Amino acid sequence: MQARVAELEDEIRRLSDEVSTDPLTQIANRRGLQQAFETEQAKNQRAAQGEGATLAVALIDIDNFKKLNDRLGHASGDAALQFLTHRVAQALRPGDTLARYGGEEFVVLLPGTPLDEAQRVLTRVQRTLSAELFMSDEQGQVFVTFSAGVSLYRPGERLEQSLERADEALYEAKHSGKNRTCAA
Repeated sequence: MQARVAELEDEIRRLSDEVSTDPLTQIANRRGLQQAFETEQAKNQRAAQGEGATLAVALIDIDNFKKLNDRLGHASGDAALQFLTHRVAQALRPGDTLARYGGEEFVVLLPGTPLDEAQRVLTRVQRTLSAELFMSDEQGQVFVTFSAGVSLYRPGERLEQSLERADEALYEAKHSGKNRTCAA
């Protein structure tokens, strides 16, 4: 009976991981992002009695993704998403969260990170990614770059509110030259 209970618990954990993980990139999906945000929000609330915790929320969007997809095909577009998420995940700390928000948009949660430091982290990741060739084809070399907007979570707000400010900063990054990070 105990073996069966342990087996069922393992199955529940596996299914829980499946529903909170993006199948293509193997990072958190929106559900996984929401779970991670709620955890960080609770930590933030507990810390509010002391000095307070900080949580940077960033929105990343791959630059020129539609052109890449149109030129190289959807399989290459998928490979570019996997390439980016692998490189970004490698550059983050174990307690940070990278999640696929939709299409070629990703969210990064950086607990304990002030806004200026979060901007530096994302800029460093951009420079690392820009230096690495994604692939070559008959039309030349292909690099994957991203633009990012970052905001600071305000106690008591919903994730969507932090993301709205990050999205405004992302819009600024896209319209001021791409492959850059702007802060809200």
